[in-house]
Amino acid sequence: MEWPAVVTAISTAVIALLLALPAVASFLLIRELRRAVRTMERFGETVRNEVLPAVQATRGIVDQASQIAASVRGEVDGILQTSQDLRGRVTRAADSTEDRLNDLEALLDVLYEEVEETALDVAAALRTTRRGVSVISAMKRVFGRGRRG
Repeated sequence: MEWPAVVTAISTAVIALLLALPAVASFLLIRELRRAVRTMERFGETVRNEVLPAVQATRGIVDQASQIAASVRGEVDGILQTSQDLRGRVTRAADSTEDRLNDLEALLDVLYEEVEETALDVAAALRTTRRGVSVISAMKRVFGRGRRG
């Protein structure tokens, strides 16, 4: 064999080898990609089977918690309204009681003055009566002696 034929054969073999390497590399890459795709499919299946029910359950819990929070908020608003209403009633009752006590105090002041005036009038009447009785007694003594004696 002549050297140009040998060089051509070697060159052809090298070119064939260089062309075969990307094909082999592509084959290995495709095989690894298939494995990765299978792993991703299994992971997707796991997510679908295990994670999605957990997420759905969590959504249910969040919905229930929202309903409970709304319920509690409504109750607190009701208690607040009742408290404000009660506070208003107590304030009005205290104001009314204060007005009545002021009226009672004025009535007691008038009653005290009337009792005091009446007591003074009674005392004056008793003094006058005592004086009248003493005058009458003195007159009886004076006039009574003259008749007896």
